[in-house]
Amino acid sequence: MPINKWPEQDRPREKLLKLGADYLSNSELLAIIIRNGIGNNSRRLTALDISKGILTKYSNLKNLLEVSLAEFLKIDGIGKAKAAKIIASLELGKRFISEKSGNLTVFRCSKDVANHYIPLLKDLKKEQFRVVLLNIKNKVIKEVLISQGSLTASIARLVTLFFAGRVKAVARLA
Repeated sequence: MPINKWPEQDRPREKLLKLGADYLSNSELLAIIIRNGIGNNSRRLTALDISKGILTKYSNLKNLLEVSLAEFLKIDGIGKAKAAKIIASLELGKRFISEKSGNLTVFRCSKDVANHYIPLLKDLKKEQFRVVLLNIKNKVIKEVLISQGSLTASIARLVTLFFAGRVKAVARLA
């Protein structure tokens, strides 16, 4: 039966609006993103069925972060638009985690750098070497991707930038 025919208190979107996101399961939250199901009266998958199938296949949300667009498109009921919405939602979540103390544009210590970049970089399939350029007040001027390597190596190993004899940044983030 389509979700819009369910009792209102059982529908994921209505539950979220009435009780808040904390009261929904991962599959219900994902079903809201997926929005609608597929099929006809004889064989129908609701958005909740599709989301449960995805979470069963990939076991948890962390594994879902590693699913490629091509892999999403192989899932019954997921087309380009739904795959794009799921990938965008997951990316927003990663960015939120990296900015949990607000829009971090100033790095006061190495821990600030780690808190910002670990959520963004930890699940990458290829090692990356990035340099963050800071001004004299440690505000981010620009971020530069120096190289992207393979699963286990990067072309650039260590880069030290000097400005007026002072070390501005030494980083190897992967």
